Amino acid sequence: MLYLNKNKEALRRRNTGGVLSIFFISTILLFWFFPTKIALAPERQVELGNEMFVKNFSSELQGKSLGLVINHTSVLPPGRPLFQALLDKGQKIQAIFSPEHGFSGKVEAGKEVKDSQLKDIMIYSLYEKNKRPTPEQTYGIDAFVYDIQDVGTRFYTYITTLKYVLEAAAEAQIPVYVLDRPNPAGGDIIEGPLLRPEYESFIGALPIPVRYGLTPGELAMMMKGEGWVPKEFDLHVVRMKNWKRSYFWEDTGLPWIPPSPNMPTPETAIIYPGSSVLGTVKLNEGRGTPHPFLQFGAPWLDPSLLIKKLNGGEQFGIKLEAVNYTPRSLPGKALHPLYKNKECHGIRVRILQKEKFFSLRFSYEIIKALKNQQQHKLTTPSGYLNKIFGSNHLSDYIEGKISYEELISQVEQEEKSFREKRQKYLLYK
Repeated sequence: MLYLNKNKEALRRRNTGGVLSIFFISTILLFWFFPTKIALAPERQVELGNEMFVKNFSSELQGKSLGLVINHTSVLPPGRPLFQALLDKGQKIQAIFSPEHGFSGKVEAGKEVKDSQLKDIMIYSLYEKNKRPTPEQTYGIDAFVYDIQDVGTRFYTYITTLKYVLEAAAEAQIPVYVLDRPNPAGGDIIEGPLLRPEYESFIGALPIPVRYGLTPGELAMMMKGEGWVPKEFDLHVVRMKNWKRSYFWEDTGLPWIPPSPNMPTPETAIIYPGSSVLGTVKLNEGRGTPHPFLQFGAPWLDPSLLIKKLNGGEQFGIKLEAVNYTPRSLPGKALHPLYKNKECHGIRVRILQKEKFFSLRFSYEIIKALKNQQQHKLTTPSGYLNKIFGSNHLSDYIEGKISYEELISQVEQEEKSFREKRQKYLLYK
């Protein structure tokens, strides 16, 4: 009996050891073959300005009535809404102001947003008839608090809303607290020409490049310092902790909340500037598909020629793949995408090295190749292209008025000029 028990115990240990061996071998094989599938998420590195504000600054405003310029991204990690955190601290919220896409962030691009209400707090839309706070709406507000996640592109309208809020605050002599946030497109790369005054609009209201490499707080300081908004008001930028200029979103350890319906991933924010330019030259830029901005195409496009011309995208730190797709109407995202219900031959972009990917320069190369191969398909109303691009450099190149070398040279000069001008407003290394 004792002998049998010993045999059973030995068998149990041998089986357990075998199971453990299989487990460890399986784990090693998983790491070997599928490293990205099971990579651990980075620890959170960055503390947002709203966290610093709730901890340290809101006491300065105790008893004051606040006007919050916020939307669905205005949360403290791991997801507590800023307005609720302030209410819990006893702060009085006089009014909320929401930008394009609304307080929920679910309204389709370009669609008007109506005023609404949260509990007993009025939510004023800054994307309807009025795009800036009116004197009636600012009455009774002692301080504005701005906390919205941006994407670092000039024609993404949240920074125009910031500009208009600063102007309204200056007129009413109300201080503004900008709660700083990361630029998901990074803080080092600058791309595109400076916006010319004749092309100023709601989708471009500041003389900055398309990809400007500043945080919202740094940009607000530059607006005031350069006189792009009146200087006679108090501006307070509540800085982040531990953010670096070289960071892309994944480096922050923060969860990604899509700032708008067609910005589902931080990767999308990096390609968005260049893809939007491609959208002005009769290319579908992925709207109406599950991969907005990460692919582009048209029924007439020959993707193999483009991929060959760009050597697969290696010089840009990307991989290019030929795809066929059909844009569909997607309520809340893209009701009427270009080439709706028509099969498009296109290219899917996979970003491998973010620090090498200059999305605007990539778009110039695509346009250059199309100009050489299919010039007749590239015609576009220059008015919209110039509004997006901010100057007539690109439309002049497409129309044959300047060479490609002149286009690049003019844009690079303006990028260099801006890089020097912005230096004194940088809050982070």
